[in-house]
Amino acid sequence: MCALSPPAALPPTALVPTRTLPQLQTVATLYLAYATSMVLRMIPSVVGTAIRDDAHLGIGLAEWSQVLAAGTVGALIGKFVCGWSADRFGGRVTLTAALLVASTGVAWFASAHQLAALQGAFFLTLMAQAAGWPSMTKIIGNWFAPQQYGRVWGVLATSSRVGALFTTLLLGSLLTTVPWRSLLWLTAAGGVVVAIAYGWLLRENPAEPPAETECGPCSRTPGQPTGPFDHLPIHAALPRMLVNLRFWGIAGSLMGLAILWDFLLLAPMFLQDQLQLTAPQASRVASAFPLGSLVSVLAGGYVFDRLGNRRMAGVTALLLAVATGSLLLLARLSPAATVGLPSWILASLLFLVLGLCLSPCYYIPASLFSMRFGGRHSGFLVSLLDALGFATTAVFYYFAGRGIETYGWGVFLAILAGIGIWSLITTSGFLWNEGSNHEPVAY
Repeated sequence: MCALSPPAALPPTALVPTRTLPQLQTVATLYLAYATSMVLRMIPSVVGTAIRDDAHLGIGLAEWSQVLAAGTVGALIGKFVCGWSADRFGGRVTLTAALLVASTGVAWFASAHQLAALQGAFFLTLMAQAAGWPSMTKIIGNWFAPQQYGRVWGVLATSSRVGALFTTLLLGSLLTTVPWRSLLWLTAAGGVVVAIAYGWLLRENPAEPPAETECGPCSRTPGQPTGPFDHLPIHAALPRMLVNLRFWGIAGSLMGLAILWDFLLLAPMFLQDQLQLTAPQASRVASAFPLGSLVSVLAGGYVFDRLGNRRMAGVTALLLAVATGSLLLLARLSPAATVGLPSWILASLLFLVLGLCLSPCYYIPASLFSMRFGGRHSGFLVSLLDALGFATTAVFYYFAGRGIETYGWGVFLAILAGIGIWSLITTSGFLWNEGSNHEPVAY
């Protein structure tokens, strides 16, 4: 077994295996699949403004927040089901089935005429979409070495932002000419096509054993992710994970970050109410959030690979401080121009900054921790962490709609800013602790 750190004179990239064409093809296939899963997840939220304007449905902000909460509960259940499935059946089978089920959920949403049906459809969609992250965790562990995890996750995390950007910017703009139900049917059909292509193109494991790295035939090679509980079955490993303070450190971080992240689901309605924008305008402005995320997670994966946890603790603290400030500035926007700029331009800039700052903190630390700490149980562990974040989000947003109707968007954003401070403390604290005793190989 190789040492946990390379010789001091070894250059940072010496332990990184050379990329192969099959690896690049695997990343491309995962990229398309996860971007599609995000389109399926986001499209009901994008048409939410049109649903609220549909007098026949009678859906207000309070009812819509209950639809969002039902979807979050579905995602919570899906995390456990899909995490177990990814560990048991692999990422290829799990994500193929999930894309088909999520497409079915979007089609059901398109045909729904009552609140309960909308809740059920969103529940099914997000339950299936929860398979994306644990499925990719298994595939990445099979195809890549630990020295490549950060950059691979950085690239793949942009797929979620591309999917969200495609949904909010392009599909959201189509609401001016395409009925919202027709838009949902088209999206569901596209999801089925991608599911078939993913299942056909992706291989669960490389056809040949991975090449050895500079440290020889050690256990830290593609296809063999290792963790402290690999020798235990999941029912025996789970109690040990749950009493580990490292687990609760990242869990506390994700609970706050998940709430901040899902503000994107209410962003178009916020922009309509606060800035008096039309539904297509609000969707275009909100698309600045995933655009910022697209840039930051791509760079963030490489930065994590090179800086290590303790330096990243300072970086994430700075990012989350800026994100908290952006939320407070959004609360002060009004339809009138500010500092000589139209309000929609300022809102776009603030959403861009918010996406830039939140994404690396939300995606990368938990993903890397799950693979290194979870080992062969990484699919279930990443799902468990996500489930805790979704459970917190479901409770928060179930009551958020009525709170906004009663107290206004300003109070709501002030609460989000408080959650931003919590996320700053927990995320930077977790990374600082990881750097003290559990710092992985210096890349």
